[in-house]
Amino acid sequence: MRRKKKQGFEFWHIVVLLLIAIFFYVWQQGLIVNQGYGIGKAEIRHKELLTENRQLQAQALSLKSISAIRARLQKFGLLLVEPKSWNIYKSGTEKTPGNHR
Repeated sequence: MRRKKKQGFEFWHIVVLLLIAIFFYVWQQGLIVNQGYGIGKAEIRHKELLTENRQLQAQALSLKSISAIRARLQKFGLLLVEPKSWNIYKSGTEKTPGNHR
């Protein structure tokens, strides 16, 4: 008569499960490290964008200054004159004599 094998875990089952667990752990650690590098790169990019934003805001303020506007007007030979009352457009729904919309 033949002996029936046990239906429990054998040594090779344990080894396979252990190798799967080790593989999963190493894979998970690799993902964590990659996420860390990604966060570092994103923080550096964020700081660069903040610096660029500050520079652009300063440039916009300098371009909006009266002296810069006058300099550009003089550079292109343009005059700054008062607009006529018929040349002023107002936004909104209020009725004005010149607004027949």
